[in-house]
Amino acid sequence: MDEKELGSIKGWFAGRLPDGWFTGVDVSVEDDQIVVLGALPEVGLPSGSSSEEKEGAAAGRIARFREETRGERIGIAQEAEERFRKYVTWGALLGGVTKRFNPGGGGRSEGNRRVMIGRWWRGRGRGRHGSGQRAGAQSSSPEPQVF
Repeated sequence: MDEKELGSIKGWFAGRLPDGWFTGVDVSVEDDQIVVLGALPEVGLPSGSSSEEKEGAAAGRIARFREETRGERIGIAQEAEERFRKYVTWGALLGGVTKRFNPGGGGRSEGNRRVMIGRWWRGRGRGRHGSGQRAGAQSSSPEPQVF
């Protein structure tokens, strides 16, 4: 990928992401996917909180962000996938805790390998049945993603 294309992707996300979602965002491209990793605002814990409390609060804030923004993130990802022909993976970080949401990422602890391998095969025109499509599938659009 050249710098011009990467700049276009970064600029599009800078303009498209809702204000207030992140205190900072890093957009990168890894293989066939765009990774949007945003920093969330700090959790207001009392001074003297333990590292376990801080880590737990960060994990909870990330989980809340993931649930509250799911619908909007799906819409933005679909727009980006149409525009740039790459999957979108979302993630958030806070206080040393980083979590990627999907596709094929942090949302599933078992089966990631199967999801990623399935996508890899489909991308090369070798789906489960040799044609790049699921059995009975009528179109070549990608399978829906879970965010």
